[in-house]
Amino acid sequence: MKKADIEEKIISVINRYDMVAPGDTVIIAVSGGADSMCLLSFFNEYSRKKKFNIIAAHVNHGIRGKEAERDENFVKKFCMEKKINLRIAHFNVPETAKETGESEELCGRRLRYSFFNSIADNAKIATAHNLNDSMETFLFNFSRGTGLKGLTGIPAVRENIIRPLIECSREEIEMYLKICGVSYVTDSTNLCDEYSRNKIRHNIIPVLFSLNPSFASVFGNCISSLRSDEQFLELQTEKAFNRAKNGDEFSAEIIASLDVAVRGRVLLKIARYYGGRDAEFRHIELLNEILNKSGAVNLPGNVTVESSNGYLRKKLISAEKQTVNDISIKFELNQNIYSINEFEINFQSVDKTAINLYNIKKLSLLGYIDADKLKNSVFRFRKDGDRYKYPFSSHSKTLKNLFREHNISSEARNNILILADSENILWIDGIGTSDYAKVTNKSENIIKINVLKNKK
Repeated sequence: MKKADIEEKIISVINRYDMVAPGDTVIIAVSGGADSMCLLSFFNEYSRKKKFNIIAAHVNHGIRGKEAERDENFVKKFCMEKKINLRIAHFNVPETAKETGESEELCGRRLRYSFFNSIADNAKIATAHNLNDSMETFLFNFSRGTGLKGLTGIPAVRENIIRPLIECSREEIEMYLKICGVSYVTDSTNLCDEYSRNKIRHNIIPVLFSLNPSFASVFGNCISSLRSDEQFLELQTEKAFNRAKNGDEFSAEIIASLDVAVRGRVLLKIARYYGGRDAEFRHIELLNEILNKSGAVNLPGNVTVESSNGYLRKKLISAEKQTVNDISIKFELNQNIYSINEFEINFQSVDKTAINLYNIKKLSLLGYIDADKLKNSVFRFRKDGDRYKYPFSSHSKTLKNLFREHNISSEARNNILILADSENILWIDGIGTSDYAKVTNKSENIIKINVLKNKK
């Protein structure tokens, strides 16, 4: 295969998914490995032709000691020689993961993308995921049990993340580097079977290639077919959703008449439309059960969907309790109960010794907060310019991006309760305590926030 053939395959993916446009800024995630060096080498040439900007970004996770320093220096040297703008971040992932209770893999990913997103506003993030990575994702999801969407591999585009190499095999990537005379480094953690993906990479995929030496090609065709099916079902879901929608209600008769493959998807979309983030299979089953009769289903996110008179609707609150964005209630340390719109908020003081069983990240998710950080704070709803910072994250993010991460619908975002002072968001209902107000070993006064539906 020639260099031009591989480049044509990459450009085809870029054009098909409309990944970049003149004037864009693209952050290239570069580890120094073969995949990312292929991506950086290609984009270094392609960006000049298409007139968009690239910034290379490298993360030292503080895991592999001298080897990580080697990788960092390798990327520095390459970018210096090619005159590529480079940004580097250093984290101590093992220490942070221990504090937050995350796995090192998840913690590293969170810190990594937080760094990438902080480099430039409205930038695209290009990662070097390839066809082999999609194989691993397919098999990993398959082994855990998944629907069709989980069997479509890694998407070419997700929000501001683009993956131009997603249809290139590892063999093609290494061929490209060889033709271009570009070297790369190897991460020793990729050689062990400690991680699930490595087990798949080393033990399962080689067997599939032994059964069919052209497995990469046939797998690419299979993934393409599955994605087409998924896109078709999503299109049918969107059409059915709009057909059933009548204002803010949905016709139960229309939904019940849908094929089961589409019906479940429509019900999930309705749940998210009403703010029922993190709705699970059991919630969709319950919604399906109440389609032809009166009833109500409580969804994650403090949302109730009811069925009556032939329609599904979000259970309404009284007019005087509807959300108004400029409502705010000042927090007072000597007050235990607050009411704002349909919410009842109460606080309980917590004995420091009673929370030793929890890690700090878990405390944040459960609503524990350092009371000494709550001076001059108020309960309110979101405002323009609001930003939130996860505990132990290096960078904050806009609430728009935060709510999008948590699959909170546009309709529900104005009704998410926030505790904030004049400079910082301290806590968000359903998301947790921010880095600024998190409980640490140094916290002396700790309270727990509990939110219930106002019973008045």
